[in-house]
Amino acid sequence: MIPLDALLNAYIDANIILALAALLWLVTRATLARTSLRTAFSVELRLVYGLLIVIGCTPLLIAGIAMIGNPVAVNLSDFAVAQYLDGRFVMAPTQFEQLLMTRDMLVNDVVMLRTSTGQIIAALLIAGIGSALLRLAVSAFRLRQLIKNSFAWRRSGNLHIRLTDATVVPFSTIGLRRRYIIIPSAMLSQPADLKIALAHELQHIRQGDLHWELLLEIMRPLFVFNPAMSMFKREVERLRELACDQQLLQRSGLSPLDYGTCLLRVCRNALQKDPTRQIALPTVALLQVKAGGTSERFLRQRVTEIAHARHAANPGWMLPIVLLPLALMMTLGAVSIQRSGDWSQDRLMLSTIVNLERLNQRNGMN
Repeated sequence: MIPLDALLNAYIDANIILALAALLWLVTRATLARTSLRTAFSVELRLVYGLLIVIGCTPLLIAGIAMIGNPVAVNLSDFAVAQYLDGRFVMAPTQFEQLLMTRDMLVNDVVMLRTSTGQIIAALLIAGIGSALLRLAVSAFRLRQLIKNSFAWRRSGNLHIRLTDATVVPFSTIGLRRRYIIIPSAMLSQPADLKIALAHELQHIRQGDLHWELLLEIMRPLFVFNPAMSMFKREVERLRELACDQQLLQRSGLSPLDYGTCLLRVCRNALQKDPTRQIALPTVALLQVKAGGTSERFLRQRVTEIAHARHAANPGWMLPIVLLPLALMMTLGAVSIQRSGDWSQDRLMLSTIVNLERLNQRNGMN
């Protein structure tokens, strides 16, 4: 059985790696925005998906590096000790040692529940993750009920197209063995909008967006206190819609004018209803409608990009060129935050200095 302290340390490392990935992505996005590739939304979406894969593989990479003796001798705490001994910054030895041990002491407090701080942190973690899991379970139940109460309209293999009056926004979702496209019944009287909605959701299925949406919804409760998780969720939602619009208009004979008009019409219908009752998660919708309504800025961006979608480029060669350095930096960052496995010469020297300081303090008190 995995010890609780090891599990908590792994959880802390995962949150740090996620935050590092978010920072790297923000820098990458800002860089791409200054180039001619600023509208390469499909490539950007795959970059975000690639970063999420690297995050998931990082524990395996760390374990593999540990098995071969950690040839990459990079450790932030050891680096800090070396800088302190070189006199790069001034701090009392006991204070510096306590700073280095802050994480270990905090982990022990949470695991052993010895202090009020540890008890509060443990309670917040349990309450936060538990409530997020409960919300996900409720959303999944609502989604299951919506599908169960909908009308089976078309079927092709494991793809089921169903009609419902419970929503005005078309969406797609995934089950254990089936994929679903849920269409508002009112769209049957609007053949042009129906064609666009079906094509849009089928494009999401081709892009694999349903699986990624499910994965992100499962991840969110585990990182409920990490804003980087919310950032990645927003980025995926933004990029997958822009990429879907681009790819669909480039591959099909749909009119950009009809496409944009359909989007605005669905938005108008959605805003006339209660947004909190539109769609249960996890789903991928034609239009994201949440408790606060829709994002006017993002809707404006989608409509603008629809007008230029057929001329946008998404060079596939760019993906490995950008993703590989990001993966290497994330791996290096993940290795650097690991705790030192042994007592280096610098750490022995620091321990000696700390003991001498404590001995001087005791002699001064006598």
